[in-house]
Amino acid sequence: MTRTLQSSVGTAIRDTVPFLVITVIWIGIMSAVYGLFLLAKPADVTYTAAIHASVFVPPFVGFLGHVVRELIRTG
Repeated sequence: MTRTLQSSVGTAIRDTVPFLVITVIWIGIMSAVYGLFLLAKPADVTYTAAIHASVFVPPFVGFLGHVVRELIRTG
């Protein structure tokens, strides 16, 4: 019984750690893209909220797809 629990915990950790690393990398990439977006913005231009959101939405959709895939695979 203990061996099965240890095996289950080990499998969960092996599945979770790469996912967390990918999540951290994804957040870093999204922040870098947004930072470049803000640095490249001309001084006399004001963007609406939709323009700011368009920087985050495409990567966020990919991230949610990754989350759903992992949930389906492990669930």
